[in-house]
Amino acid sequence: MKVNITARNFELSEAIKEYATKKLDKLKHYEHYIVDAHMVMEKDKGTSIIELALAVKNSSIASRVNNPDIYLGINDVIRKVERQLEKYEGKFRVRKRLAQKTRRK
Repeated sequence: MKVNITARNFELSEAIKEYATKKLDKLKHYEHYIVDAHMVMEKDKGTSIIELALAVKNSSIASRVNNPDIYLGINDVIRKVERQLEKYEGKFRVRKRLAQKTRRK
């Protein structure tokens, strides 16, 4: 999984970058679906906007969060994407079961 982290309107500190990569490592469970990840952090008038876009097999998953605290925003966006990935993975499980049921013997 290739990860890009970008900052807009502020200087990306090493602590924030390390925290974001640590949280993105949480998605290793779904690594066989994820091709690459792109996280964009932006500060604007006291709020921070965190966007996370994942390129997955045959699709893409995106999430955006507005939060005054950048660390809480990173947590929220990871949580949202995890839910979307669980749903994405569930679709493959259902298809696999249906294919096994309809297979000729």
